[in-house]
Amino acid sequence: MSEYDVAVSFAEEQRSAVEEVVEAFRQRGLTVLHGPEQTHEWWAHKEGGDLPAARVRFFVPFVAEVDDFTTAALRAVKAGDEHVLPVLLGDVTVPPDLLHPHVAYVRGTRSDRLTEALVARIEAAEAVGSARAQVADVVTGIKDVTPVAEEPEPVVPATFSRYAEQDATLRYLGEQFAAALPGLARRGFAGTAHVADLRIAVRVERAGDTVYALDIQRGGIGGDETVNFVVGKRDGSALTNGWARPVYDTGAGAAVLEVHDFSVLGGGAAPRTYRREDLFDALWQRIESVLASTVG
Repeated sequence: MSEYDVAVSFAEEQRSAVEEVVEAFRQRGLTVLHGPEQTHEWWAHKEGGDLPAARVRFFVPFVAEVDDFTTAALRAVKAGDEHVLPVLLGDVTVPPDLLHPHVAYVRGTRSDRLTEALVARIEAAEAVGSARAQVADVVTGIKDVTPVAEEPEPVVPATFSRYAEQDATLRYLGEQFAAALPGLARRGFAGTAHVADLRIAVRVERAGDTVYALDIQRGGIGGDETVNFVVGKRDGSALTNGWARPVYDTGAGAAVLEVHDFSVLGGGAAPRTYRREDLFDALWQRIESVLASTVG
């Protein structure tokens, strides 16, 4: 039986974009089960014996809009299927009842960042000994998940944990910075990320001189359940340029981060909420603006 890192599924209108991403996957060394006919509709209408005889690390449906098949895939993730890894494309909005509050969903922006994010997920799965699964079993399981009835009124789940969200945020930011920083070499900068349990140290250098430094720390002035941001090479955990507290947004039905920005993102704004993905994008845009002024 053939083995692959990923099998992909897509809507017809995503074909060209997905083929570009698949090529980036292969150039990065990933093995990909991908055929021009293997759209969401194709996977949805195949039964066990008609599905490929292959084992995969992840089944990856690209979600540009939430149709019947991607709804089933998202529901499978929420039910705990570790072999289903949806990639959210563009600004697609996923209904809150389909999102697991403690799962960091991959959002496709650029093929290079998407590739590195997927490589990080695969390496993490290998590190914990997660085995590949038969793709027929994964797809059949997706279609067999029974929808869960929604709560009549939005409430904070009893299982919501600020500390679990703090852990997930640190892991996600560490993965994203580790994946994105090496790409700065193309622009003449050396970017590194030291990721530890209590601290992520982001450094950008040019010819050995530090041009940007950011420490992301567990806990700080906002409380030990928060994530603290310190810009510049300074000592002392009491310092802060901003901090984020995990909160549960009952309207969205998901955990978010309430960010108090003193200067890490530019400062001067009232607290606002971010998803983990949006917070990383904001931090990265801030780095981009600093580097642009450095070479300007």
